[in-house]
Amino acid sequence: MHDATPGTPVGSTPTPSRLASATTSTPALPPALLTDSYQEGPRKVVVIRGEVDYETAPAVAATLRTALHAAAEGVDVDLRAVRFWDCSGLNALLRLRREALAHGKTVIVRSPSRAVGRVLGLTGTASLFRPPHPRRWAAEGRSITPPSRP
Repeated sequence: MHDATPGTPVGSTPTPSRLASATTSTPALPPALLTDSYQEGPRKVVVIRGEVDYETAPAVAATLRTALHAAAEGVDVDLRAVRFWDCSGLNALLRLRREALAHGKTVIVRSPSRAVGRVLGLTGTASLFRPPHPRRWAAEGRSITPPSRP
């Protein structure tokens, strides 16, 4: 089992304060999950680093939903620094995609790490998170980070 924060008892559910304290932990005990986001034109980019599992997926889902509501066109999720990814992370992405489509928006996965790419590949869901019209985006000067290969 992966703890959301070092020192969190195994089997406990992380609370927002435990996840928030992850950013202030000592260098010797790196946090299991860090998120960041920024605006890029009409899209919001969310960067996720660390481990996404049953315990940390609710925090990831909340961050992604907040970003979706703040974006005009949708959310780009940068997953290149994710060390561990299970079905909880995939389910968070699939729920976000469903909500985005209901509001005329999209969810794009940028540069999935090897762990993320493996889960997306095994489940056949990678194509659900690709840009809808990459050539049009390139012509408009929007940045598109191609997915990395596992």
